[in-house]
Amino acid sequence: MPKSKDVLEQKRRETLQSMSEALEKGNVEDSAKLLMQYQDEIANQLREEMNETISFNDNSILQSRGNRVLTQEERKYYEKVADAMKSNDYKQTLSDIHMPETIIEDVFKHLLDEHPILNHINFQNVSALTTWVLNDHTVQKAVWGDVTDAISKEIVSGFRTIKLDQYKLSAFFIVDNAMLDLGPTYLDAYVRTVLADAMSLGLEASIVTGDGKKGPIGMDRDISPSAAVKDGVYPRKKPVVVKSFLPAEYGKLLAPMAKTEKGRSRKFKEVLMICNMTDYLTKIMPATTVLNNIGTYVNNLFPFPTKVEVSNELSDGEAIVCLPEEYFFGLGMASKIDADDSVKFLEDKRAYRAKLHGNGRMDDNTCSLLLDISGLEPAYITVKQLSDAAAGETK
Repeated sequence: MPKSKDVLEQKRRETLQSMSEALEKGNVEDSAKLLMQYQDEIANQLREEMNETISFNDNSILQSRGNRVLTQEERKYYEKVADAMKSNDYKQTLSDIHMPETIIEDVFKHLLDEHPILNHINFQNVSALTTWVLNDHTVQKAVWGDVTDAISKEIVSGFRTIKLDQYKLSAFFIVDNAMLDLGPTYLDAYVRTVLADAMSLGLEASIVTGDGKKGPIGMDRDISPSAAVKDGVYPRKKPVVVKSFLPAEYGKLLAPMAKTEKGRSRKFKEVLMICNMTDYLTKIMPATTVLNNIGTYVNNLFPFPTKVEVSNELSDGEAIVCLPEEYFFGLGMASKIDADDSVKFLEDKRAYRAKLHGNGRMDDNTCSLLLDISGLEPAYITVKQLSDAAAGETK
């Protein structure tokens, strides 16, 4: 009897976690074996679904079972890929096949659902990003005068350009010939699943705390002109010690974000706070929860609108508060898929690699703050007691 989709999904995620841990420990052999196991589990899950729907050709039925209805361009793409993978001259044939942008756009959507932090940032699909042009946020004002006066001041918005070398994130596909016979719909599901999981292993980590060396610059990094960048590595910001979220203290904490590095005023209606799960339960939640007068707890009480998201990429005692819409991340798909038969641990299978290119960073250094919340106090109701003399004056 086929295993349920939830069981297969859970097993796949456990294997992905084991592979991530093996990579962190530098155990290449184990991670390679787990990579094979992981992608076999994806293929097995898709075969299970294929067996259930083998007699159906109707798109609405496939869609109801969690499969995408492919565009005409996508279907042609996968048909060409499958034919190329079966051919002897697969390397040359694959190099001439371009992946439709709609495929990577759908991967983005999946990532946004799985990693809520990505919902907040300026996440863009780009095909060939080379230079990022930013407003320099300099303050320039018009000058009043008679209509016959010569133009006394030219209003030119300051711009600066940042070279965004498209750093590479490689996703490897392990495909056997049997997988190619499942057809475009299931090949699409396989490719998108591998792409999404490959990106999820490193994307959130790079956005939160990436050091900028051959990759994105994280929110916790100092990107000011005076930052001591060494060998491409950006230093972490100096943590701001936070003891409470009382209005006066919280307003003072957020005030530096109300001006750009150039001194121009900035408006915002909400901020994002990021912390790990342990700190949310032991620091942030106690500091933002109070018991009201009818005996009910009220939580997420901030004096300024604040959204909290959990990311275990941060260490205990740390948090980030930021303007996430000011973080730009451009991610694009390379125009071809490479293939190779020389990987020795893959018997009777072929390895394919899709290179995802992109980069990201904050607009400027005032858009985020690194916080030290190790001494954050629980919320409590404060009562101000007046002296007798002061109390008498108020009567």
